[in-house]
Amino acid sequence: MQMTPGRKDCAVAIVGAGPVGLMAANLLGMAGVNVVVCEKSATLLGLPRAIAYEPETLRLFDQIGLYGELAPGLIPDPKIIYLNARGRRLMDMNPPRSLFGYSQIGTFYQPELERILLNGLARFPQVEVCFGSEATGLAQDGHGVELAIKTEAGGYVLHAQYVIGCDGGASPTRAAIGSQLVGSTFTERWLVVDTKIAGHDVKDITFFCDPRRPAVRVPAVGDRVRFEFMQLPGESTETLGSDAKLRELLAPLVALDRVEIERKTVYAFHARVADPWRRGLVFLAGDAAHMMPPFAGQGMNSGMRDAGNLAWKLAAVLRGAADAAILDTYEPERAPSVRTMVNLSRNLGAVIMPTRPMIARLRDAIFAGVSRSRRADNFIRRGGILPKPEIGRSALSPGRRDGIAGAMLPQPVVSCGVESAPLDRWIGYGRWCALGIGVDPTVNICPQDLVALRALDAAFLRLDPQGAAGETGLRVDDGAFLDWVRRRNAQSLLVRPDRFIAERIVKGRPLRSLAALAPSVAGRRDHPVAKTLFAN
Repeated sequence: MQMTPGRKDCAVAIVGAGPVGLMAANLLGMAGVNVVVCEKSATLLGLPRAIAYEPETLRLFDQIGLYGELAPGLIPDPKIIYLNARGRRLMDMNPPRSLFGYSQIGTFYQPELERILLNGLARFPQVEVCFGSEATGLAQDGHGVELAIKTEAGGYVLHAQYVIGCDGGASPTRAAIGSQLVGSTFTERWLVVDTKIAGHDVKDITFFCDPRRPAVRVPAVGDRVRFEFMQLPGESTETLGSDAKLRELLAPLVALDRVEIERKTVYAFHARVADPWRRGLVFLAGDAAHMMPPFAGQGMNSGMRDAGNLAWKLAAVLRGAADAAILDTYEPERAPSVRTMVNLSRNLGAVIMPTRPMIARLRDAIFAGVSRSRRADNFIRRGGILPKPEIGRSALSPGRRDGIAGAMLPQPVVSCGVESAPLDRWIGYGRWCALGIGVDPTVNICPQDLVALRALDAAFLRLDPQGAAGETGLRVDDGAFLDWVRRRNAQSLLVRPDRFIAERIVKGRPLRSLAALAPSVAGRRDHPVAKTLFAN
């Protein structure tokens, strides 16, 4: 790696200041990591591209201390309705509040979300955001990465220990590391129209599964409503995107004199995943690592999961609390979930998109049969088809055979005296946690692992149901959470900093996920964690 004049240094460089890059910067900023975010545009793009959130994304916002700012701009719990060509219900979903402490699904306004994330970075003096800074070249060796940065004022070299490419579907970072997108692109395109309609009464997310023209209508924040219309076979992109066609498409759905068009664009939807997600010291996240159809609302949310998975690991390595080998777990943990999301989006697209009447009639008949099964219909209504947060198997979540390792820990409200707060706030940011429900989690941890967890500044929490004998200061009375504990026999758990369950705590059994930190820390056997883990 040849050094050049005009050099700037940081621990982590993030290429791209979209939602995923800004979330990663906030997560790393919370951990005290020195970060530079490079964005080639002069400002935030301010485009309302993503529109749907999930509880896991809101949980990340709460962990970085920004949920309170985001919450007033959310539309929680819209009903999701699928209608056939005759306006009859195929299926609908109205899921209850999730176990993770937030509404199961809802909508937001992306420019506002990005503004909140960007303003949040002002809290961290060690985080710098550089707009109008385009990464035009990348070189790495075993000691770091050099990014060639181009600005209007000239160029310079940014030297980082690690780089995260969050630079979108056309990602130059992905191209620079020789990663390839694997998958397909839908032949059909969709016209996406963001509107403002004063005083509208749109409350539900509605999929119009009409073979004459599949369409979607989504309530957004304030007076905003999004409409999406599918390109028909033989229809040109120019025709679909014309003003005349737009008026024709909107006319049956809304009075045209009430509509203000904020944005319209024609998209092709992709179902593609990068291979690999990492090369050396460079990682991909968000659309740079995967693109999927929008029918399950998973695109941005999957990118947020990438940021949540990678940031704590990078922070642990940089502060010397883990060996760099844990970074090898990033793609194995995230890629299986992403492929599941891609397949779910494809399958929902297959419900929405048939343009042949015979196939649409067959689909309608299948759903009519499903609706006659009370169990199946209730499963769909409760949002049973929505994906559950989970990670793929890795050295950091080794106990997958019992079905709990790799699942996200539910989040009840926990009380102490008159103070109540979500569980995450009692754990603290970026910490491992030994959690017991009705039991002291430390009694079953072997001495060596106990010392290691204390050296990692882990939290040790015992939660007792209200009125339980031997009650501690921390109480939980969330029936759904306690039912989950009973069903999963989850009285004692080791929880990772990203709130995924590493494994059960079982008396006499070493914590295998801690062994993944073993060569801790970067070969420093004098570190307290390393000394403990190398003791035998």
